[in-house]
Amino acid sequence: MTVKTKLIILIFMATLIRCIAAIAVDLGNDEVYYLSYAHHLQWNYFDHPPMVALLIRLTTFNLNFTNAFSVRLGPIILAAVNTLMIFNLVSKLKNETAGFIAALLFTASAYCSVIAGLFILPDAPQIFFWIIGIGLLIDCTSPNTTRSRLNLNLILFGVVAGLCTMSKVHGIFLWFGLLLYAITTYRKLLLNRYFYISGLITALIVSPVLIWNIHNKFITYSFHSSRVTLNHGIHLLGFARELLGSILYNNPINFLLIVMALIAIARKQSTIKPQTVKLLLFTSIPLILILLFTSLFRDTLPHWSGPAYVALIMLTACHFSADTVKSSLQLKLAYAATLLLALIVSSGILLVNYFPGTIGKQDRETLGSSDFTLDMYGWENLAKEFRQLRQRNITAGISRAHFIISDKWFPGSHIDNYVAQPSELDFLAIGHLEDIHTYAWLNRYRKQIKSGDDAYFITFSNNFSDPQPQYSHLFRKITKAVTIPQFRNGKPARNILIYLLMDYRGK
Repeated sequence: MTVKTKLIILIFMATLIRCIAAIAVDLGNDEVYYLSYAHHLQWNYFDHPPMVALLIRLTTFNLNFTNAFSVRLGPIILAAVNTLMIFNLVSKLKNETAGFIAALLFTASAYCSVIAGLFILPDAPQIFFWIIGIGLLIDCTSPNTTRSRLNLNLILFGVVAGLCTMSKVHGIFLWFGLLLYAITTYRKLLLNRYFYISGLITALIVSPVLIWNIHNKFITYSFHSSRVTLNHGIHLLGFARELLGSILYNNPINFLLIVMALIAIARKQSTIKPQTVKLLLFTSIPLILILLFTSLFRDTLPHWSGPAYVALIMLTACHFSADTVKSSLQLKLAYAATLLLALIVSSGILLVNYFPGTIGKQDRETLGSSDFTLDMYGWENLAKEFRQLRQRNITAGISRAHFIISDKWFPGSHIDNYVAQPSELDFLAIGHLEDIHTYAWLNRYRKQIKSGDDAYFITFSNNFSDPQPQYSHLFRKITKAVTIPQFRNGKPARNILIYLLMDYRGK
């Protein structure tokens, strides 16, 4: 069997597993929140740039098909393309064996294959443009690159780096890597006017984010600076969480192989051109080290460093493919890592859909708390239960409420997508900006609640929110909650609490 045949089988099988997972589980809380972005396109959003919203618009055919599979189709397609690009890049650097090993390691990475390859997150378009950017930079360092080709690659890099940053602000680290390379290794690049034209192109593409923030008092940056909270003294637990999270997200087997390759590179045992090694290290190590250092003082999230490991995967594949014995060993380990991830994904699908009851708290008041699987379970059933309750209230003459309101983006986004929209009801998020996030802007484009209107408020035992403190001054009466138990595999998983808020009198 040829290497390319193996690659096709790998991409096909990985894509098939992602498709099954996309169909099998409901959208997670972040995913359904990003779906809300797509309902009104903006140049920037409260949390992130707009690329993820554009990707959703594309794969849902302008929001005509908003099922979980359609929403996740973009990452699934891009993951297959990314795997092919990694193979081609590493094959050119070394050989097809190295390219296939890189494709395996990429597929085995939970970050590359699931977080950015299955779930609809800003990481999905980011990693796509990140890989293209690395490919352009590698071509720039090639001794066979002509002056005209170098200039063209720099222009294209400016475009790609801009689009990467419009996916997620971490994309700017592509430029950070190029600057380090230019200063330490290729100073002639600093004399090339196309280098600066490229920077201007990136700045131009990213400028709408800046303009949006100017108009909105730099809310994106003030939010993220408050989100990454400062700890008192050195925070070793945060450092450990960042490091352990990076190991788990990139697959422990992958991480071990990467460390082994980096040790060999430090001993000058690399088998590819030194300038290429430097370039790949400059587009990876700085982001990883900055986040590890930051984690000592502030809370960070391990997946933020995910793109940095793409270059390290490429270096690792090139290193081990140089020796037949090492290549055989790494190939076996890469297969093992890929199978491990497939097992984890399959187990996750079964856990979400079929675990009896909840893996969280068991008492009635907080049933399901700390159960992350419930983020992706039972939302369509909730819609059915809610419609039946609303119809009973209409039949009994209690209320014909056409509004659903929520005080937080989560679970508000789920309620908006799975309950309000399919039922053709109006949804608003009414609460503090730090709680409702981008709904503070979406509310402006939706039907407004008027004096005398009634509204439903839905909350859950695993994430309970009391409407009394938030809304008692806005509505004349808040009824006692109707409690509906939600089951999984025959056992109680959580309780749904539905309140009727009557006679709106606020503003």
